[in-house]
Amino acid sequence: MRRVMRQRVEEYLAGVERLLGGSAPAMGWDVLRARLRPLVVGWRLLLDSHNPEAPDGCGSCAPSRRWVRRHRGEPCSVWRTANAVLVAGFLPD
Repeated sequence: MRRVMRQRVEEYLAGVERLLGGSAPAMGWDVLRARLRPLVVGWRLLLDSHNPEAPDGCGSCAPSRRWVRRHRGEPCSVWRTANAVLVAGFLPD
């Protein structure tokens, strides 16, 4: 099941990359919007599940790591990734 889910997500993301890859999108704005909206919703759900305001830090991360990050004041890897990609514009190859 994990393999199938991962494969479907990878296919979806590859499709979005193809839409965005050219100098001019081959699809209209409505199609592009329909493909991008799930990415926004997905990021919000992912970040909600990694709530840094939880009493022990991120409730979705391993308990031992939650304590360390909370006491060091570090955000979990999901929030660090979100910041790097969405805010700082770091796009790994």
